[in-house]
Amino acid sequence: MTPALLDIQGLCTEFRLRRGVVRAVDGVDLQLHHGETLGIVGESGCGKSVTALSILRLIPQPQGRIASGRILYEGLDLVSLPESALRRLRGNEISMIFQEPMTSLNPVYTAGFQIQEVLRKHRGLPKKEAEREAVRMLSLVGIPDPECRVRDYPHQMSGGMRQRVMIAIALACRPKILIADEPTTALDVTIQAQILDLMQRLKEEIGMAVLLITHDLGVVAETCRRVVVMYAGKAVEEAPVMDLFFQPAHPYTLGLLASLPKIGARRGKLTPIPGTVPNLHRLPSGCAFQEPCSQAKGPCFVEAPSWTDISQGHRVRCWHPLIRS
Repeated sequence: MTPALLDIQGLCTEFRLRRGVVRAVDGVDLQLHHGETLGIVGESGCGKSVTALSILRLIPQPQGRIASGRILYEGLDLVSLPESALRRLRGNEISMIFQEPMTSLNPVYTAGFQIQEVLRKHRGLPKKEAEREAVRMLSLVGIPDPECRVRDYPHQMSGGMRQRVMIAIALACRPKILIADEPTTALDVTIQAQILDLMQRLKEEIGMAVLLITHDLGVVAETCRRVVVMYAGKAVEEAPVMDLFFQPAHPYTLGLLASLPKIGARRGKLTPIPGTVPNLHRLPSGCAFQEPCSQAKGPCFVEAPSWTDISQGHRVRCWHPLIRS
């Protein structure tokens, strides 16, 4: 296999709060290869977004910091990279679609100005050329009448249009990596499908790799080649997408899949994961998933599990995986 475009090794990100230090990301390893779409899934608070923000070193300071680990982009360690060099990468070679476009877009600047700013900063385009390119990018992401909408402010646009503007900004410099953090959250299903189709089409045209962060397993099944499952700050399973859906190895992954609504199931009948998510201030000894896990016994209460290989490309952090190699 060719070297990974992005290689995260042992990433730990901490936040210093009044109650003490919280490790929101704890020893995460993942690789993103050229041209692939890698999904990161898990419930709210599991560390998905913090992992994404850590890649671009956008963790709020001084409360947050990357405590340890390496983030290698084409062999370059982003953790130790000077801020000036990192600014040249952000938005140019590595772009991000943030979770909520209404708070990510600047309300006092037009959509066109915010696209032009990226083009002039990173590609050095003169003003007139940047204006033309901004119109072209709005047309590329499917916004009707882009010559007029380029002068609109974010509050004059629908949620779907704002999300498309965010995608236009992220793709303006044709990045090698697109980090999409919940790109379809709060959009109706029709707009969700349009945004996902758009991202897939542009990914193929540009040839970029996509790191897709979501809690929607349907989106993962539709778009991803590989999936990483996170729980309580740790990556607990990594697998090709079909292996994850048809042969989950971690009890938490099985719980996620079982909790999905099913066609034909009795109305209102859902299968929740029992118990509660552990408090990151007071994680239990051993495996963090021990309370709701039906497989927990022996070493689960004493020591955190390490990676176990199940098959090619499929591994799990569990003392008692549901399937074995």
